[in-house]
Amino acid sequence: MVRHDHPQPIRRKPRTTWTLVAVAVALLIAGVVVPHALLIAAGLILAGSTGLGGSR
Repeated sequence: MVRHDHPQPIRRKPRTTWTLVAVAVALLIAGVVVPHALLIAAGLILAGSTGLGGSR
């Protein structure tokens, strides 16, 4: 019997991951240039979420 308690991690293509990292860096830079904490926070959250589905 197979248990499905834990959802499978999201597997992204490397191209998608690099695109998300580029968007996260762009948000961080925009947040620093235009002093806006929401842009900085969005960039940090997006950058952190791209590392969640890493290979093991």
